Amino acid sequence: MEYKKSFFGRTIIDRSDSEELSEDEKIELEYYETHNLAEKNERKYGIEIVKKKEKDEKFNIESKIINNISNEEQKINKLLNILMINKVTPITVDDIISDISATVLG
Repeated sequence: MEYKKSFFGRTIIDRSDSEELSEDEKIELEYYETHNLAEKNERKYGIEIVKKKEKDEKFNIESKIINNISNEEQKINKLLNILMINKVTPITVDDIISDISATVLG
């Protein structure tokens, strides 16, 4: 399958967001809209979240892609905005989407 990925936004998690981080530690979160170019069904838009954390001059990168969420780009952008404002990470995104899907994507 052929996908196109578009950058949506970026946010930072730091000490003010998480007491688990030291004063100089930061986690960068990037949010992307994905678009399934080959898909003809109703759900061709999705999301990707990339988490980058630098430690000892090395980067730890995690990502999560969830394709085929909705056919409406506006709904995906609304979802991405909610995820970005709330600094949702790749590990928790599945639960968050299932919790808010009826209100945002319905």
